[in-house]
Amino acid sequence: MRLVDNWRAVLKHAWTVRIAIFAALLNGIAVTVAIITGAMPFPPIWLAIANGMLTAAVPIVRLIPQKPISGDADE
Repeated sequence: MRLVDNWRAVLKHAWTVRIAIFAALLNGIAVTVAIITGAMPFPPIWLAIANGMLTAAVPIVRLIPQKPISGDADE
């Protein structure tokens, strides 16, 4: 596996990375709140729905043209 030459720009600007980080933060916050308070402040189904939508959005957003940041010649 070889990283693209401008991997820092990809991490900073790619929507797929932003969505994946947001999903991870959402999970971390929900788990932290559940551990501290002993209960989630909202029904768990909403967390499942939000995570499902974010996870489904990652490959869809990857197909949308973005600034040419991935290092590929065809983007």
